[in-house]
Amino acid sequence: MDRETMPQDPSAGAVKDLSARAAAAGRRNLTLLTICQFLYYMGMGIDLTLTAVVGLRLAPTPVLATLPITLMGAAAMIANFSAGLLSDRFGHRKVAAGGAATAVAGGLVSMAGIRSGDFSVLCTGTALVGLYKATGGYFRYLAADSVPRESRERAVSVLLCGGVLAAFVGPWAATACAGLMDTEYAGSYLLVSVLAAAVIPPVLAVRSGPAGEEQEPSPPPVRIRAAARTLQFRTAFATLTVGGCVMTLLMSAGPLGSRHAGHSDGVGAFVIQAHMVGMFAPSLFSGWLNTALGPRRNAVLGAALLAAGALVGAADTGVAAFVVALSLVGVGWNFLYVAGSTFVVRCYPPHAGGRVQAAVEGGTGIFLTASSFVSGYLFTTLGWQVLSTLAALPPLLLCLWLSTARRVAGPEEKTG
Repeated sequence: MDRETMPQDPSAGAVKDLSARAAAAGRRNLTLLTICQFLYYMGMGIDLTLTAVVGLRLAPTPVLATLPITLMGAAAMIANFSAGLLSDRFGHRKVAAGGAATAVAGGLVSMAGIRSGDFSVLCTGTALVGLYKATGGYFRYLAADSVPRESRERAVSVLLCGGVLAAFVGPWAATACAGLMDTEYAGSYLLVSVLAAAVIPPVLAVRSGPAGEEQEPSPPPVRIRAAARTLQFRTAFATLTVGGCVMTLLMSAGPLGSRHAGHSDGVGAFVIQAHMVGMFAPSLFSGWLNTALGPRRNAVLGAALLAAGALVGAADTGVAAFVVALSLVGVGWNFLYVAGSTFVVRCYPPHAGGRVQAAVEGGTGIFLTASSFVSGYLFTTLGWQVLSTLAALPPLLLCLWLSTARRVAGPEEKTG
């Protein structure tokens, strides 16, 4: 009997067709979420580029210049845990859309504060945007739950590619729109509202899961206490906390350090642009690297790059030093973020991680907020170079811990 007349197994064809539809649905979901990520990081890029500078203009004392960014982080910290629990109950899509709607209001309030010269109103607006910042961190978990199981860890890295274009466009848009209204920078914060509004349609269009998996009953949510006992959870928490804290500390103080060194606001914007390119451009290959090396080794590499960036900042205050330092800090954060998120995803099966995500995002958010809060004080009292020197210590300690701790078990971890 030749191959053409051989009877075909209908079940095999059905499985193959189901797998193909699941892959196509996963690609569609990932495309929509990458667009959301681009819009999200572009809006965040505007806030990160300008808020410290605008705060310095409106604040009653230079020590409070980073208070608006700190309040953004504080609001995100408060909302991080709640966003995870709400997502566990109502779904990531609705919570993300609600966060974007809050950012629309936050951008408008910030614009009003700038136009009126009221520092407290600016702080209120950035705090509202902080609620959006909290929900934006869950895009990667929604992506992991919206693709086939074998693509979950890779989806985290692919999603960050949306930040690559935002890294170029965001800081440029922040300064390009600064003169659109009667008060400088008011137009930039109007753009924050527009970008947040644009997130709502695509995030609501994301399906709850790939075709063929939506009909499966969702497993019971993994309890925080059970996940916290695992080395995967502890490694995820340490990796994301160190990466986020050092990145936030130096990114918040970077524009202030650049201006204090005698550089223009345009140079400060370029430094943040280089930093954001460093944060997101590696996403084009960091997912592959994370698989090839394993997340633990990838985290060691990221921590080493983070420490190197801080030490470059400590060595000099020239334009090149600021650019190289913040770029390396961005690359190190990317590697740590991808590795840490991989460990988080390994702590639970698909659609069962709302509580675990809430614990990780809420817990790390506390440290990120503290880092943002002290950045202005440390910069004012110690200066950029001493601050950069201190910032190199946590990633160096993380390198040591990751290198000496026993290997984290996982299906993708490589030996040798």
